[in-house]
Amino acid sequence: MTFGQITNFIESFCVYNQLSGDRVTLRVDNPFVSAPPIRTFKKDIVQGGRVCCPYDNADCVAGLEKDSPIELKLRFAFDLITVKEADRQYTAYCEGGGGIIITGSNFNDIESACYKVNGDVTRDKLIDWVPA
Repeated sequence: MTFGQITNFIESFCVYNQLSGDRVTLRVDNPFVSAPPIRTFKKDIVQGGRVCCPYDNADCVAGLEKDSPIELKLRFAFDLITVKEADRQYTAYCEGGGGIIITGSNFNDIESACYKVNGDVTRDKLIDWVPA
C-alpha cells in the first residue's frame, strides 16, 4: 500500500500522551473552532493513552479537512499534581488528519511532534506558555 493510499483512510487527528514520570496527565483543548464552547474538543489523556477526533467534525477542526491547520492548547500535570492545579498552558500545532505525539518528563523538556497527512513531521520544543 502506498502512502497516498494510506492517507485515504485517515479520518481524524489523534493526540498521544507519551510523557514520562509518575502518572502524568495531559489535557488537550481546541478552542479555535466554531462549535459552542460546551462542545469543543477538550479531553484529558492518561499517560500512554490517546484521544482522536474526526477532521470533518466542526467540534474538532475548524476547516473540516485533513490538512486544515489546528492549534491545540495543552496543560500538563507532572509530579502527581492534578490538571486543575497545573498553571501553565502551552500551544501545539498540527493538522486535521495528523498525529500529535507529546513527550517529555518535566516542564523543561516538553516536545510536540506533528505527523502530517503528506508524510512530513514537524517537531517543536514547547517552551513558551501562558498562565492557565
